[in-house]
Amino acid sequence: MYGFDEIIGNGQIIKNLKSAMHNSRVSHAYILSGQEGSGKKLIAKVFAKALECENGIGSACGKCSSCKTFDSDNNPDVFYVKPTKTKALGADDIREQVLKRVDIKQYKYRYKIFIIENADKMTVAAQNVFLKTLEEPPRYAVFLLLAENPELFLPTVLSRCVSFKIRPLGSEQVEEYMVKNKGVLREEASFLAEYASGSIGRAIKLSEDEEFGTMREDITNRLFALRDTDLATALMWAKEMEKYKENPEMLDIVYMWYRDVLAAKKLEDEKYIIQKDKLQRIFAQAKKETLIGLSKTLSAVWQAKRQLWQNGNFVLTIEIMLMKIKES
Repeated sequence: MYGFDEIIGNGQIIKNLKSAMHNSRVSHAYILSGQEGSGKKLIAKVFAKALECENGIGSACGKCSSCKTFDSDNNPDVFYVKPTKTKALGADDIREQVLKRVDIKQYKYRYKIFIIENADKMTVAAQNVFLKTLEEPPRYAVFLLLAENPELFLPTVLSRCVSFKIRPLGSEQVEEYMVKNKGVLREEASFLAEYASGSIGRAIKLSEDEEFGTMREDITNRLFALRDTDLATALMWAKEMEKYKENPEMLDIVYMWYRDVLAAKKLEDEKYIIQKDKLQRIFAQAKKETLIGLSKTLSAVWQAKRQLWQNGNFVLTIEIMLMKIKES
């Protein structure tokens, strides 16, 4: 468990981390940033395990006392820092989980490692509390900060950390992983990889999420019927779809549907269709659409996504999107 060979992609980051260990130039603080499910926590764990390995081979041996306790989540010198009261890490969280521990020397192994999840959600007060430790860290302390939005860190925090941005994988890599490691059928793995936007973690989550499958069926059924539905009924759908407002995949499903309809219209070849379980309906809808109309439709979906990213009113945003689709 937790070895460098488990990490797919991001070879340059792995090379840099291995080089730091090999040359005894491990920094006291790293920021690993990337989208949800990008593998930042896996990379942090693999790095932490290798740092603590008693055999010091630049990778975790998996056999020593440190590696075994790490795999069982019982390593006494590795700590996971999480918020206790709210979604954001507060100053008290940093004081209790970091400051009270960091000045006590490691219990047994080479380093004392703190893996701080959602570190970008630290409040400004918490970052200022943490800053003093970053400025004068004990030689044995290593901080691994996991973040989706590193721009939320104070400049003074960023300047004291080595930053690595985890890049999304190619759809083919995600697809192969799902087929070989999760036993997912090729067709399902293909559209999961597209929905996952280069994230294996997200693809796994979607494959295990029954709600996602139900939502996808509901939304694609509505989109298939939309062209023959009167405007008043279509606008009612916006309110009915409000139950999906907290689900980030909602508009991805809409976009993927029309992307496939466009591919069917323009290329007339099923090999370019991602959602092969919907082939018959996709080609049937393609006959009713125009290339110009589909281009406008995809633009309307992107506008809706952007509006929701900016915390726009959900129902109003979906109403406008549906009206634009019917007009296209």
